[in-house]
Amino acid sequence: MSDKIASSKARLLHAIGFVILGYFAFSVADLCSKKLQEHYSIYQVLSVTSTFGLTTTGLWLLLRYGKSSFIPANLKLHLLRAIAMLGAAYFMVRSLQTLPLADFYGIVFVTPFFVMILATLFLGEHVGWRRCAAAVVGFAGIIILASPQFNNIGEGVVCALLGALCAAINIVMLKKLGANSPLPLYGFYAFSAIALFNVSMLLATESFRPFAADHAPYFLIHGPFIILAILATSIGFAKAPSAAVVAPFQYTQIIWGVLFGWIFYQVMPTTTTWIGLSLVIGAGLYSLRREYARAHHLD
Repeated sequence: MSDKIASSKARLLHAIGFVILGYFAFSVADLCSKKLQEHYSIYQVLSVTSTFGLTTTGLWLLLRYGKSSFIPANLKLHLLRAIAMLGAAYFMVRSLQTLPLADFYGIVFVTPFFVMILATLFLGEHVGWRRCAAAVVGFAGIIILASPQFNNIGEGVVCALLGALCAAINIVMLKKLGANSPLPLYGFYAFSAIALFNVSMLLATESFRPFAADHAPYFLIHGPFIILAILATSIGFAKAPSAAVVAPFQYTQIIWGVLFGWIFYQVMPTTTTWIGLSLVIGAGLYSLRREYARAHHLD
């Protein structure tokens, strides 16, 4: 029994480590997205990144696992997840056009609560009244975070919320998929959907702009970090014993959001932002504590 417990804890720690690494990579990619959208359309930014990701994961699948790996038994789930990832990528990158990094992360931190609701509906995970109350507190924090922007850049808030919902759907899909698929497959179909949509929109809107040499570092960093982010969070959530247990580790992004906002934009969170963040993160950590207590029969 002790070996089983030790194995379960090791699996959980591995899942948490992958999730933290993935969200750090997402933070770096978010910064690159924000900087690049100062000069290029969202379609051009996502076209370049997704094409790089599609090529990389496609070659990885072909050379390592063979042609048959492109058509897995659970293809429908991979395709549904690809649509969710397309929505998450589009809405989150679009929201970064207007929202400061810290405020952006404060809004998307609603993702774990969306995960909680969806996991209850589609995975059968139990949610008691305490976690429901924590969700209400978390949403109150979102309202506090969003209220200063509603009049001027409400679109950014709405896009961040839609992106968070799509990200939560992706996490639930990952739990249904499990960790048995070839690693690059978790990125291949997601990048395929993102590339197909954004390349089409780039051509339709004729919004292509010539690349400037000064922006090359952001493009060069953006692509690899998006691949790392998608693969690390995918394997982390797929390995996790419960989606709700590891979802709150998304909150580590606020460290990088505040740091990058200060270094690159000389912007620090306002008092209102800190209050909203405290409510959202506090509620999420309480939900995490409740999951741990239930799993170890502490209450």
